[in-house]
Amino acid sequence: MNPQLFPKPPRRMKQPAKDVLRDQLAVAADRIIELSAENLALRDAIERSTEHLRAAVAPKGEHHGRF
Repeated sequence: MNPQLFPKPPRRMKQPAKDVLRDQLAVAADRIIELSAENLALRDAIERSTEHLRAAVAPKGEHHGRF
């Protein structure tokens, strides 16, 4: 049994200071920018590779554009 007759309610966690939240937001935004740039670079590389493969597989004399 709980020895307290009227137990205290649990304490609420304090919200971090605004400057800490701003710093975390800035770090997250920078990471999103980095990942977006990496995603675009990979997408471009895949597109170039796909075009080269299509050109290599296409019958000679034919050149197809994008689908």
